[in-house]
Formats: sequence, structure tokens, C-alpha cells
Amino acid sequence: MRKIVILAALLILVSAVHASAQDMEMVESIDGYYVKMIVLKNNPPVVGANSVLFQLTDLSGNWVTNITDIGVTYEVSGFMPRRIMPVTNTNMGYSGVMNIYTAASYDVFFVFVRGTEKQRVVRFTFQTRG
Repeated sequence: MRKIVILAALLILVSAVHASAQDMEMVESIDGYYVKMIVLKNNPPVVGANSVLFQLTDLSGNWVTNITDIGVTYEVSGFMPRRIMPVTNTNMGYSGVMNIYTAASYDVFFVFVRGTEKQRVVRFTFQTRG
């Protein structure tokens, strides 16, 4: 009986560690584009530094090129976004670090301009944990 309890405790611990090591992915669409936000290795995001990757594709799944301007802001839901996330263009998408300062619901705004088209804003909302 004691072995069963220890085995059950180990299984719960392993599954909890495995669940938190998975990426969190969210996809939103706007005007013929898909934006995927991936929080790497944290699902859900945690208080502290969270590596984030944004991937921008068209409806057929092709990478969108000739982006002339891009910006990312985030804040606790219900507040004006004040935190800026600098992003770098990589071969996987646009990467940055989101520093979460408290466990709460957060909004992330991904803003982009392609060529001479109008500015587009995509909003992601998620819950963090402490």
C-alpha cells in the first residue's frame, strides 16, 4: 500500500512538471492574417521573465514578409498597456521577453504594418500564475 501511495505521488509530480514545461500557443486572425503567440516553456506564463515568439502568416500559411513596423505592448487586463516588449526578427518569427510582475489576467497587443497597408492590432488575453 505504501508503494502505491509513493508511486501515485511521483506520477502527480511528474505530470505537473511536464504540464508546466509545455509551450502556450494562442492564434488570432485579422484581415487575412494569422498571428500566433507562443510563450516558450511556460503554460500558463509565470511571474518573471517569459520568452515569447510571434509568428505572422497569411491565410494560406505562408510567412508574411515586408513588415515595415512592428510593436508589442502588454499589461494587466483592464489597464492601459504601458509595458513595451522589444522584439527581434528571427527565422522562427519575432521573439521577445515578457516580464510578468504579478499573477493576473494580461493583455498582449501585437501591432504591425505591412508595406503601405493600414496598421493592424491583434489582442491576446491570458491568465498567469505565481
